[in-house]
Amino acid sequence: MKKRPADVSKNLLKILRDWQKLEDETIKHSEATIRKTKNRLVKMTMEMIKNDSQKHRAMQQMLIDSITKEPFVLTPDDLASLSDGLNKHLAAEAKSLELADEALQNSELFVTRYILSYLIADEQKHHALLSKLNELKRATVFVT
Repeated sequence: MKKRPADVSKNLLKILRDWQKLEDETIKHSEATIRKTKNRLVKMTMEMIKNDSQKHRAMQQMLIDSITKEPFVLTPDDLASLSDGLNKHLAAEAKSLELADEALQNSELFVTRYILSYLIADEQKHHALLSKLNELKRATVFVT
């Protein structure tokens, strides 16, 4: 038997809210670790994790709000207005990836490579997100 849209929404809301609770726990754990350690590398890593968890939680809330309050509507015109900035940002992300890869190739220390690997993964993620937005702007249908 196929699930009704209302059932799917209820299930999705439960999943998102449960996931938010996990993000809250990660934020608390990160803050506790940051307070306990004097090591700059550990502090920085935990700050990154904390910031990502805060961002994830905000995005999950945006999804919850789109189900419970007002749905997303994204038109090609919305994306077209971002076109120039999007293309410039894509070019900057591509250059950042080149520089980060070059830096990684020229590094030998574990800590340097650790941080550069994180930065590269983040830049790749940004580039992928912007590329998907760029693809959407060519769409002729509404995305909701």
